[in-house]
Amino acid sequence: MGNNRRTRRRAQDRPASGRHARVLTKGRLAVAAGTGLLAVSSVVWFQSGHQSAQAGPAVADADAKPASVSFTGGALVYRPDAAGTTIPDFSSAGYGGGGVALPRAAEKTRLDAQAKGDDTARIQAAVDRVAQLKAGADGTRGAVTLGPGTFRVRAGIALADGVVLRGSGTGPGGTLLRASGKPGSLITIGGGAAYTSTGKHIEIADARVPVGATKLSVADASSFTPGDRVVVQRPTTTAWIKAIGMDKIDGGEGWKPNSGILAVRTVTAVSANSLTFDAPLTTAIEKRYGGGTVWHYALEGQVTHAGVENLAADATAFTEDADYGRPDGGKNREAGAFASRLLTIGAARDVWATDVRLTRFGSGFYVDDNASRVTIERAADLDMAVPAKLAPPPAFMIGGQQVLVRDTTVTGDRVHAWTTQAYAAGPNVFTRGTATSPSGSGQIDAGPHMRWGSGTLYDQLTIVSSDGAFIAANAWDGGTGHGWQGANNVFWNTSSARYTVLAPPTADNWAFGITGKRTPGKHDGELPVPPRQGTIVSPGAPVQPASLYEEQLRERR
Repeated sequence: MGNNRRTRRRAQDRPASGRHARVLTKGRLAVAAGTGLLAVSSVVWFQSGHQSAQAGPAVADADAKPASVSFTGGALVYRPDAAGTTIPDFSSAGYGGGGVALPRAAEKTRLDAQAKGDDTARIQAAVDRVAQLKAGADGTRGAVTLGPGTFRVRAGIALADGVVLRGSGTGPGGTLLRASGKPGSLITIGGGAAYTSTGKHIEIADARVPVGATKLSVADASSFTPGDRVVVQRPTTTAWIKAIGMDKIDGGEGWKPNSGILAVRTVTAVSANSLTFDAPLTTAIEKRYGGGTVWHYALEGQVTHAGVENLAADATAFTEDADYGRPDGGKNREAGAFASRLLTIGAARDVWATDVRLTRFGSGFYVDDNASRVTIERAADLDMAVPAKLAPPPAFMIGGQQVLVRDTTVTGDRVHAWTTQAYAAGPNVFTRGTATSPSGSGQIDAGPHMRWGSGTLYDQLTIVSSDGAFIAANAWDGGTGHGWQGANNVFWNTSSARYTVLAPPTADNWAFGITGKRTPGKHDGELPVPPRQGTIVSPGAPVQPASLYEEQLRERR
């Protein structure tokens, strides 16, 4: 974590943990704009290539077509742009690298509800006992089953490698975790360790590796073999910060160079000095902006094959904490409504949460940037408790990669329903979800939250509120200098009252079949030059297939 912290404006927007929990200051944008209209079997809005010469467009010139995808003859047809950018394949998101059924861990111990007293210690003791058992072929060691009834728990139950915490249902007659004590994450899977290199950083040899690529060349591939897990690092450099206009947001110091995007990938093939990976890259790697490297990694304390299943939780008691609604001062980065969660997933791989129901949490689920191949499905975050003076907290937040969030329900006023953190590496997927404002007019939005979250698919999502929106824009000096919130994200058959889909310099954002009123970005009037529009295909009318994720997964199989 960096030391350049600020307390100015909505300090609660800071990431909760991980290597991007640093505060980035304000910077200045320098892009130009232009829009064009093109008809290709449906209405398509796309941005011309004109923008500042310093930044360089994602497509080659004003007449070039943006990257796109269509459904022809029962299959997806991808059209790259002139620079080789391709709509990413999101099918590797989720447990096991996508399309893999969750394991069913055998019950190894069972706890019954007590009439009174705190249950935290005995649940943790049961988890620790099962953690000592030998893992089976599916990687699980066993399940701790909680019987019907109420269990009173404090934040901090830590699941171990191969251990599943399983309830007896989410409704009447099921299992309820009733929060107590200070707000925090009731359950954690994996800690806060960072990726560390275990060998040399091998330079990427290509002048440009485009978005959507699964293959690249390196200076020397002799240390890599199929099956290796590696990091493809694309650092945030001064040259790139200037190119996207984030060096002087509104007269401040701007974004600072840092480790950037760390894409964790598995090597599937090695040929000469070329490496092929299991999942695409979601931000271009370019020599002119500092290039990138590939390296083997270690992740201390990584937890695998662990999960939370079939239970409900209530966090009403958390709302009584004195700092629950603190709006400023930085104290609620790890406290208050933002820390009020059922589950935080940290240093973990191939883990899950399924069939869970939350009530009165301030947040809900947080997947940190050191987590990969995660599935969260059939999850409800209901009646979210958001104090009036607090900025909207997230219901489902992703900082990691290859994360699948599917079949979810959110209710609350003033929330970020589905969103990503800084430099999220993707590919990530939010699919089949509904977020509803109980008042009918609460602020509910979805999209990348801050600082270049890339390669996320927002698929078949509906926001029910007169102030509902899907947003991928330039947040400028909002929050902690969030700037360009995200790049190379795809909105597919989404519906809300309005939407804002803008394209940052060097990249794009796409929307297919998006429904709602197209509106400018909140900070567009503060920018020196208007931003570019993203690529919008068939606005107001759904496209085929109904789900891009499901079709990509079907075709991969």
